[in-house]
Amino acid sequence: MISRTNRAARPWIIGAATLLSALGAAQAADETPRKGGTVIITLGTDPPTVNPITTSGVPDHIIGCMTSQGLTKETYTGDVIPELAKSWTVSPDGRTYTFELREAKWHDGKPFVAEDVKFTMETAAKFSPTFATVGKLLDTVEAPEPHKVVIKLKEPFGPFLISLACPLGSAIIPKHIFEGTNILQNPSAIGTGPYKLVEWQHGSHLKLVRNPDYWEPGKPYLDEVIAKIIPQGPARTQALIAGEVDFISYYYFPNADYKTVKDNPKLKIVQSATPPSNDYMFLNTTRKPLDDKRVRQALMIALDRDFLVRNAWQGNGQPGQMPFTSQIPWAANPDVDYRKMYPYDPAKANAMLDEIGLKRGADGTRFKLTMVVAPDDVEYGPVSAAIKAMWAGVGVTLNIESNERATALKRVYVDKDFDIAINGYGTYNEPALGLSRAFTTSGIGRLYGNGSAYSNLKVDELFEKGASATDRAERGGYYKEAQAILADELPVITLREKGLLDVVNKNVNDYLDEAHATSWRKAWLSQ
Repeated sequence: MISRTNRAARPWIIGAATLLSALGAAQAADETPRKGGTVIITLGTDPPTVNPITTSGVPDHIIGCMTSQGLTKETYTGDVIPELAKSWTVSPDGRTYTFELREAKWHDGKPFVAEDVKFTMETAAKFSPTFATVGKLLDTVEAPEPHKVVIKLKEPFGPFLISLACPLGSAIIPKHIFEGTNILQNPSAIGTGPYKLVEWQHGSHLKLVRNPDYWEPGKPYLDEVIAKIIPQGPARTQALIAGEVDFISYYYFPNADYKTVKDNPKLKIVQSATPPSNDYMFLNTTRKPLDDKRVRQALMIALDRDFLVRNAWQGNGQPGQMPFTSQIPWAANPDVDYRKMYPYDPAKANAMLDEIGLKRGADGTRFKLTMVVAPDDVEYGPVSAAIKAMWAGVGVTLNIESNERATALKRVYVDKDFDIAINGYGTYNEPALGLSRAFTTSGIGRLYGNGSAYSNLKVDELFEKGASATDRAERGGYYKEAQAILADELPVITLREKGLLDVVNKNVNDYLDEAHATSWRKAWLSQ
């Protein structure tokens, strides 16, 4: 239940041996899936949008990838399989992809056709934070027949097929709904997915019902999926224990509460289908004194990241070792190790800041920084408080400002009205898709993109080479070189490699299907 074929074992997930032995009964593999019933899941806040093409936010995709679909999808075991594309061929030079499309309908009854794909690809290239790299490589998108699409790339792109999955920013959207509108403000949730969004009471819940015209025979099994908005982490846990909700994603489950639920016979703890994920700290490189890499390095040395993981994150995960993650071995640079490069040493950090010329004032303060956090990220409260205390020890005053998610995202990614920000970033098991957005110039100004506004043409070049090469070993070499530069210049600090565990009612079966964000298309309830 907890293994993935493309993922290294992670013994550092909070007491994994103990917790995962308490998963309860295995899914009812010997039972026939039953139709009917309602599953209630939780969100910490209203998603800013339910259009997965414009965002890489977890809450946005939790809803958006139930209503929308990509040409392909990545299973939780790491395979790329057809979704709206029923098959494809690739030219010998790796630049031309020909897709045969399924017969499907949009939620409003209109047919899904090749022109929708063409419109989406051209739109995603402009608006999607995760599809940005692919967008630059698009040469032409042609729709020669109603159910055939030919996509030509300017150069080969290794993870192109993976990039066409819903959570990767290229979910197909209906041309007849979005053409001629403001894509970022169009509220439509019409897709081809297994569920239709029929009700959204902001601050309360979103209600999705079975799509009766869904193209996959017999699915989905559930009648409804309801997403309840519960801002407080402990309240989410209590609702789960009380049977008021059935599922809490790792993203919304407080680490401190795993021990509370692990022995509950009505619940099971399951390793999420989500690929490796990091907690990143963005340092706004457009503001002084953070524009000086020596200051960023000193702040890193003043962070006791082991303490953060052990206490603020309740032992869930491990301190980040590099700009990427150790869990993608082929792209990880073994010569980059933050534990050796930037060991916790407040005395050294103080000396570095003195040498830079950032002397303490009469009140002991060198300078002040503002950290922006979103309150629905329940762990970031204690994390930011701990960081504030650590940096106070080297004369840096950290003011923590909590903003509702939509406001926080705009402040960080659009307005650059912040000094420090923390956000979780999925890797998608692929640096070109999940990680390049955080470090390359093209990610600046995009939601969940390059929050630090860091721009280095050499890093951009290395990411481009890593994306276009088709040989994995060659690709890994470019990414390792990029990480060496990023580890030195440190526009982003990898606070933690996450441990990702969902908590679910034991009667919920087969919800683990797609990677990243499950569509609930195969989920069913046992009696």
